[in-house]
Amino acid sequence: MATPRSPMLPINGTPRNRRTGFDAFTPAPAEQPVSLSNGRALPPSKPMPSAGKFSGPRRSRIRKLALVIILVSGTLMLFSGSSSSNQSSQKDSLFFCPHSTSKRHTPTVILQADGANARTENRTYWVGGSDPAEFLPFTSQPHDLRFLQSTLLGAPQLHHPQLQDHADKPEQGRQLCHVHRVPSSPRAEIPRTWKDSKIMFGMSTTPDRALYSLPVWPHWVPASKERIDLSGHSSAALAVPEILILTHPPNPTEASRITEAVEEAHGLGINVVMRKQEADRFETRYFMLAKEMWAEAQRKKKTHGVETDWFVFCDDDTFFPDWDSVVRMLSEHDPAKPILIGALSEAVHQVKQWGHISYGGAGIFVSRAMLHVFNGPGQIEECLDKFGSAFGGDAMVAHCAALATKKDIQDVLTLDDTLHQLDIRGDGTGFFQSGFLITSLHHWGSWFTIFPPWSESGSGDLRKSISLVGRAAKAVGGDNWGRRYVFEDGKVVVSLGYSISIEARALSESELNRSEHTWWEFETFHPIRPGKHESIEKRTYYLSAVRHLESGVVRLEHKNQENERADVIWDAREGR
Repeated sequence: MATPRSPMLPINGTPRNRRTGFDAFTPAPAEQPVSLSNGRALPPSKPMPSAGKFSGPRRSRIRKLALVIILVSGTLMLFSGSSSSNQSSQKDSLFFCPHSTSKRHTPTVILQADGANARTENRTYWVGGSDPAEFLPFTSQPHDLRFLQSTLLGAPQLHHPQLQDHADKPEQGRQLCHVHRVPSSPRAEIPRTWKDSKIMFGMSTTPDRALYSLPVWPHWVPASKERIDLSGHSSAALAVPEILILTHPPNPTEASRITEAVEEAHGLGINVVMRKQEADRFETRYFMLAKEMWAEAQRKKKTHGVETDWFVFCDDDTFFPDWDSVVRMLSEHDPAKPILIGALSEAVHQVKQWGHISYGGAGIFVSRAMLHVFNGPGQIEECLDKFGSAFGGDAMVAHCAALATKKDIQDVLTLDDTLHQLDIRGDGTGFFQSGFLITSLHHWGSWFTIFPPWSESGSGDLRKSISLVGRAAKAVGGDNWGRRYVFEDGKVVVSLGYSISIEARALSESELNRSEHTWWEFETFHPIRPGKHESIEKRTYYLSAVRHLESGVVRLEHKNQENERADVIWDAREGR
């Protein structure tokens, strides 16, 4: 199905050849008239004769003519309000465009978010037809590998920002951005009755792994502004989600690490409780979260009147880019009904091996009513007896839910395709450039890389990569993160909050409907296309920083392998 295309909305006149106004060896053109949103241009104004040259009847006629012009202008303003408003809105956004200096400029595009689309609508949107993208780095020197410039004659190369050393080309102070109004989704609405204490997370991990992941958790779990005391019974602790961690019986060294992990979490305002759990297998300890979380919830309800509606089985490397998206998902279901929400693995071989279950890394969301059934008389013991040695922990949860509710395993699971187990290895960039909605992701610190190791965001500590993803998702809204805007008929693709890709050959709509296969040879359920070589078949700018300019406006900075930079300014202000 063809995706709607939006018109190009240049601020100054009709779309320019990219070289115009940037090539140091081409004289600057005369200033162009400002273009209204309907494509018509205002004619250049002519100098008015001096009033002193007229007298008598002629001056009277001029006064009458001026009065007529004022009346006509007022009438026209009434009928052109929307055009003027749109132009004013664009100029308002241009306030955030970086001005060039006498030496160079940072290529920037401004995307005005309309906030009027459902989260599944316009995940890939075509902007401006074949017109040049107008926001890529410029250079005056040719380079053999710079295949990524437009095919238009005289288009700039992608190397260093255009040098502006010539006196006949004064660029200082000019704004070089173009504004495009694009489809987007509003931020997920949180019900007024929602309280963060309604949800509890459960993990089975080691103290060392918990300590490693702790700096990342504040990006996805709500934290108290106050330090949480060790009792876990303070008002600060009861107002935020609890993370209950089961670990194997520790030796003295590990016991001190447990204390360290809990104290560090409480210092971050995160309510973490760690307990030892005897179990013959890690998988059994994971399943026992069903019993321990229920017991903890009953204690909180009896002692403090706090009721837990949702229980989430997850891993220490599960990540939720936008908390509001999690709350919105849960708000669509009734916790008083036995519900289990989860996702299959993306990898075909995993599903062949483990079956149709909710995979734990993506998050398994169990309602209060379902966990109550789990903890019926003898139910936990029966599930352990039947499944305790045959399945992994997440499979045990799914099969026990089916057994307890007397349903088939396929029927007990409510699938949500925005939850991602991500059982892929190697280079994960193709997945994140696919336009998918992502409520959860997994394996960010082990199986794959979010950004290439050569990129500024992918080098060093992997926690830096996932934290940057979290900041970007919060900045643009979880429903917009990863949304794709396609320029130059498929030659330039902006994956919002992640990357800007420039292709040697423009991608078709059919190709964009398939993920670029950048990871190892894992067969996935979603369609794929062959991977491409960086700097030979494509050139990619990956997110390097997120800067908040004012409420609703954020600058997303990107850099490529040559450390060139291109920015996207996301303007989502309401009432603009």
